Amino acid sequence: MLRPVHALVLSCLALTPLAGAALGAQASSEKSDDAAKKAADDAAKKAALAEAISVCDRGASVPLDHEAKAPPVQYGALFPQDFDLTKLKTLADKCQAAMLGAPQEKRLTLEWLRVQVALNQPGLAFLLPQIKLIAEGGSPEANYLLYEVYSVHRRDGADAGPLPVSRGMALEALQKAGAAGHLMALETLLRQYIDGPLLCRDAHKVVETAQRVIDAPAQGQSPGEWDSQFRAAMPLLIARTTLENDGFAAEEQHKAFQAVAADTKAGTGGPEASMLAYIKALRLGRGIQQDAAKARQLLEARVANDQYAIPMLADMLAKGEGGPADGKRAIAMLRAASKKVAGAGPMLAGLLLDGKFVGRQPREAIRLLNAPWDLDASIRLAKLLPDYDGFQIDNPDQLVERLSDAAEAGEPGAALALARLQLSDDQRFKNEDVARAMLKPLADAGDRDALWLYASTQYANLDSTSYRPSRRDDGLTDDQLKALIDEGEARKEQQAYLLQAKLLRKGVVYPQDDQKATAMLINGANLGSVEAMVLLGDAYDDGLGIDKNPRERLHAWREAARLGSLKARTKLANGFTFDSFD
Repeated sequence: MLRPVHALVLSCLALTPLAGAALGAQASSEKSDDAAKKAADDAAKKAALAEAISVCDRGASVPLDHEAKAPPVQYGALFPQDFDLTKLKTLADKCQAAMLGAPQEKRLTLEWLRVQVALNQPGLAFLLPQIKLIAEGGSPEANYLLYEVYSVHRRDGADAGPLPVSRGMALEALQKAGAAGHLMALETLLRQYIDGPLLCRDAHKVVETAQRVIDAPAQGQSPGEWDSQFRAAMPLLIARTTLENDGFAAEEQHKAFQAVAADTKAGTGGPEASMLAYIKALRLGRGIQQDAAKARQLLEARVANDQYAIPMLADMLAKGEGGPADGKRAIAMLRAASKKVAGAGPMLAGLLLDGKFVGRQPREAIRLLNAPWDLDASIRLAKLLPDYDGFQIDNPDQLVERLSDAAEAGEPGAALALARLQLSDDQRFKNEDVARAMLKPLADAGDRDALWLYASTQYANLDSTSYRPSRRDDGLTDDQLKALIDEGEARKEQQAYLLQAKLLRKGVVYPQDDQKATAMLINGANLGSVEAMVLLGDAYDDGLGIDKNPRERLHAWREAARLGSLKARTKLANGFTFDSFD
């Protein structure tokens, strides 16, 4: 008889086959469930990837990409119209998922990169090697992105540190993209050739670039409304540019005038810009017989309903073109329009500085010229500020940056204006070493004003009353300074007499001689040097190298003040509190 334990063991042994079968069935069921789950997961991932690819293609398809699967999205169109950057971030996430999930689809990498550049988030500099590699492969979009990285990063880049793309690299890349027919690159080039400051303004380059827009290849499948509108605007841009700027042949002007006349129904109506180009052509005789009276008549008819006609009419009124002069009316019109019409403020500033119709008002002129979008205004502002030390302007750093850009681009007048500003006593701008570095190539190229500024800073502290002048290591030797001064005096250049006076007063280069220094100031003042007039007034006031003479002192200061010297006005105001000065 079996013991109970033996019976238990036997019963268990008998049940083992049945249990194994059940376990096998369970494992098979679980394996089947895992396979189904994996299949479902794979299908979901595949669907998510397909959706990410679709979203990325539709939201960031690259212009001029022969592998593109959707209509091109120009770089500017990446930004949501409501400026909600969370939408752009979502697009970036989708593009990243698409790129990582389908590495064989090479187009997705550039789509993701352009969205990342638009977001301008920290870490952008680490993406540059990829962008540069694609650009080197000939991608117009990648070249354009190099310019965008420079353009954005130089002002408000998320990454600190030196610029990851140099100015030279950025502009070279922009030109490459434009040469390939990239429309956003061509639009950027147009803006730079029209307004600067990264490229020298050039009306002929505007015409050339506009023609390249017309001839540019299709940007992709179904390029869109912006593409067609941009191209369609170019013929009239070419015509207006030809009529509004110097340097075009008579045949080109005639053809341009025909285009503008057709667009304006011979000046009877039409688009604002074309009408003003038509009137300017009449005023100046470009492409048609000059008729300033008719031009002024057309402006008078438009000015009530077209505020952009105000600057041209005001200019004609001030100059007496096409009718009698009326400067006061011109000033009143420009004052009313100065906050609404871009060109009104700088033009008003010119009239206020001229002082022909109202007393000179340089302080208001400075305020009006403080317009960062207008390069001409910036150059004129930089010329004024040295005489108005401490006058507060908006964003002085932005003024220096804009002028520096323009100077590097070769914009006429920009380098000299910035150098004058950096040689002034205004601590917001003072930077003599940078100024001299800009002046030397100008002086070497034959710019006499730059040469005299360069020579006048050969000795540091030459104008100081506290420190003895010290010679800079670089630049002109003393013998070269003497030769330049002799040449300048032979040519009756006021700067020569002024510089010699300062050197004589301090006893550097020449033996110290107050009497001869003051004589040189008289010569410089007689040739129109405002600074010489101020210093001559000081000499008469102090009896320095000449007998004290209050009458001659006042005469020198008043003449300098009449020509716009704030220092002279301050000296007069301090001496005679009953006088009032601007």
